[in-house]
Amino acid sequence: MRRLFAVAALLALAVPAVAQDRPPNPYRSNPADEDWTFLKTSPKADVWDPIKYIRLGPDDWSLTLSGEARLRPEGFRIRETANRQAIVDNYLLQRYLFGSDLRMGRRLRVFGEVQSGVINGSLRSPRPSDANAFDLHQAFVEFRQPVGKSGTLTFTGGRQEMEIGSSRLISASPGLNVKRSFDGFSASYRHTSWVVAAGVAQLVGLSSGWFDDRPDPGQKFWGVAAARRGRLLGRSEMGGYYLGIDRDVSVYAQGIGSEVRHTAGFKWSGGSRFDLNYDAVFQWGEFKAAPIRAWAFVTETGYRWTSAAWRPRIAVRSDIASGDDDPRNASLQSFNPLFPGNSYSGAVGLLGPTNLTDFTPSLTFLPRRDLVIGLEAPSYWRTSSADGVYSTDLRVLIRPEAGSGKYVGTNPGVIVVWRPTTHLEFQGAITRFLSGEFLENTFVASGFGFYSFTTRYRF
Repeated sequence: MRRLFAVAALLALAVPAVAQDRPPNPYRSNPADEDWTFLKTSPKADVWDPIKYIRLGPDDWSLTLSGEARLRPEGFRIRETANRQAIVDNYLLQRYLFGSDLRMGRRLRVFGEVQSGVINGSLRSPRPSDANAFDLHQAFVEFRQPVGKSGTLTFTGGRQEMEIGSSRLISASPGLNVKRSFDGFSASYRHTSWVVAAGVAQLVGLSSGWFDDRPDPGQKFWGVAAARRGRLLGRSEMGGYYLGIDRDVSVYAQGIGSEVRHTAGFKWSGGSRFDLNYDAVFQWGEFKAAPIRAWAFVTETGYRWTSAAWRPRIAVRSDIASGDDDPRNASLQSFNPLFPGNSYSGAVGLLGPTNLTDFTPSLTFLPRRDLVIGLEAPSYWRTSSADGVYSTDLRVLIRPEAGSGKYVGTNPGVIVVWRPTTHLEFQGAITRFLSGEFLENTFVASGFGFYSFTTRYRF
């Protein structure tokens, strides 16, 4: 749920620092990105600080421990139709993470993290949630080499979360019950305002047992990206990227087959009171030896009144991604979102961007420094009437012949995020999907409702 994590990030910026030389919030979505070495000289002001920086024998050697416990009860109710009874699911998602970061001087470190994802209760609806009893989520070695006065070259090898280019396309998907990771190698170069990153990896396949996750040889990924931070619109970042994927089995409404796809994109994000987040994406390659030509434009534009009560922010997101023009023609125009998060379809996170056009007005408020209230009303249309509706993991949810027309539905919802402390966070979401003409003869013709309530504690 991209908006949940966006407002959570906003709260992170709003939490005041405990000590003057302490970062406002050193926690990150990926604990491997955290750096707690400031505690070497900064006073330990938090209850967890003693394990966030454990000084070891040699100079600049230290150990950091991290963890997260997340409990999320969810409910999903597909309303009854004339031919089908209602489907009511109520279940509890649990996720636990524990990590350690061993720094052997300023250049070398080893990071490891284990993960457990548990589902309790009834789960019959098509929600993209996963279970994984206990497994290795991250385990990598990282080497950093200073270059000149302000440059740093970093090499990372092993199991890791990856973000190369746009996080809309390559994401650990923290909104799901089990976060995504890759086995491979990555490298980056940072110099003042420039960042260049590259990587080659295989997706880690999920198995439900203990320490049985293995890299999936049928899903290979590679990419390179460059971005530059600037002062345009206050704070911004502009960049371009190339991403490649080789899948043994891909599933579209047109059929099932092997796929080699290349993605080139341009992104622009940033701002302060006025903010934006844009991506233009173009794809080509082969599906079952036939040509691929696909595209997507993803936009979000907002404005915040910083001097008004509750600091309201109004925003509009408008996305459009291509769908297949003709299933009888071997060429494919369906957009492939690669490895995205569940961020394209409001709080429920059910619909993926393939063959989807959406328009989402939203309004958020900050009644307190630690509280965000958000209102949104996404509406969806099929981009091509010859293609179906897909999930975030590229499953075909509704085939194109299931209905007529392009209007899929509207999904108004309310999202609340409260972070009373740096460690504790509560997130609540409730939404109602109002089905459109394309769904009037399907099992969701009467729409569905969804709620979630998340309690997360991290250290």
